[in-house]
Amino acid sequence: MSALEQAKKAWASGYAGLSQGDIDDRVRGFSALVRLIAKHGVVTPTRFAESVGLEASRAGEILAELGTVGMQTDESGNIIGAALTTRETGHRVRVLGKTLYAWCALDTLFIPGLLEQTADIESVCPTSGEPIRLRIAPDRIEWREPADTWLSVFLPRRSSLEMGPSSPT
Repeated sequence: MSALEQAKKAWASGYAGLSQGDIDDRVRGFSALVRLIAKHGVVTPTRFAESVGLEASRAGEILAELGTVGMQTDESGNIIGAALTTRETGHRVRVLGKTLYAWCALDTLFIPGLLEQTADIESVCPTSGEPIRLRIAPDRIEWREPADTWLSVFLPRRSSLEMGPSSPT
């Protein structure tokens, strides 16, 4: 099984036993959180419920589920991170006129597509310590500096991968 197939299998295992409706609600909820964080930075549970068009109790259930797989909140219980965050990390994302951050380099590649916005990304190479800059449109990388930049994803060889919905990064 290829590494990509292993990653997909591990991700899907986090949804085992859920109905398609529950899976759709989680995906819609996560996508809404990323969009709301990009637009507002801090997201109240009420704003989240309104944005996904669910009753407050069901929206609360989804937030609780997302909280088990990685979601950052502030001291008041407001959401400040779900792949995209207001807390500084090593992966700066400039989008919608704001500077936000991504949890990991891989997140920077899907966030522009999810937001349907072009984003300027700045990270630091973990090997050389040199800055890496990209402009990512929703459907392509427009430019990158240095030109030979690439991203690798390490998937440990074991019978059960610890990634996907159970991992915040």
